[in-house]
Amino acid sequence: MGAKKEKKLKALLFDFGGTLAFLDYDLLAREFSREGRKLDALALEHAEYAGRAAIDRHLMSEGNSRATAAGYEHFFRGWMTAAGIPEEEFQECAARFGALHREATLWRVVRPGIFEALEAFKSAGYKLAIVSNAEGQVEADAKRFGLAKYFDVIIDSHIVGVAKPDPRIFQIALERLGFGPDEVKFTGDIYSIDVEGARAAGIEARLIDQHRRYTWVDHARIRHISELHRID
Repeated sequence: MGAKKEKKLKALLFDFGGTLAFLDYDLLAREFSREGRKLDALALEHAEYAGRAAIDRHLMSEGNSRATAAGYEHFFRGWMTAAGIPEEEFQECAARFGALHREATLWRVVRPGIFEALEAFKSAGYKLAIVSNAEGQVEADAKRFGLAKYFDVIIDSHIVGVAKPDPRIFQIALERLGFGPDEVKFTGDIYSIDVEGARAAGIEARLIDQHRRYTWVDHARIRHISELHRID
């Protein structure tokens, strides 16, 4: 008997923040600068990788999706430390970050090529879905940024009551799309949350690594969602 034929790719799933819409690093660099310490937006973005490394270490050692909330604390501390912000300012920066995010999501920058890639995926006949850990605002944000029209399904962890890396959030997306895990691919920017969660649901995933600085895990990486055309 011949090898089992692989099912055709029918849908592409995306994380939201850090994948489709990015942090406003210019704003954050201004907010976190102090007299005698001016932060650079690109340096702040590069430092954010230290936050990803911290949350990966935490979640991969805990092996428990319920540790995600504490993981985000590790993320912020790792990020601020790498950015050169002293520990005594962490609480103030975290409070300012939270206040700004509540006013209007800080993941608000849709970078060049995102719209074009989504248009190409839709034209190629793929169903598209967002699977995001958020606070209930992802669909509204996607509409505000002009992204929502491309998506057939938008899953917000706050709305559905389960968050990545718990595979159940991906299973909800699959149910709404009407496809099996071998008929979709996923991409996101944090390995322990996005990639590990997708894999637990039986979904092949790619890791977004725009600046090629995600060096502590060995996994297939892409720099931009437009590169997903290479996976079919």
